[in-house]
Amino acid sequence: MQPNLPATRDEAPLVVADRNAEEGFESHAAQRPEQHQHLGVALLPLALIAFIVLAFIAAAWTFLAAGKA
Repeated sequence: MQPNLPATRDEAPLVVADRNAEEGFESHAAQRPEQHQHLGVALLPLALIAFIVLAFIAAAWTFLAAGKA
C-alpha cells in the first residue's frame, strides 16, 4: 500500500518571497483592493451602548422621582 501524501511540484519554489521587502510597503498597500465593511456591523456596538446609557438614565430618573414623593 502506498502512503497518501500531498502532491508536490518540483518547479514551484519552496519559499515565497515577501513582496513588502521587494517593493516597499506603500506600493504594496496601494495595490490591495479596498475592503468595505457593512454599516450594520459598525452601528451595532454604538446602538448597544446607547441602549445601556438610556436604560441607566431611565433607572436613575425613576429612582430619583420615587425619592421625592
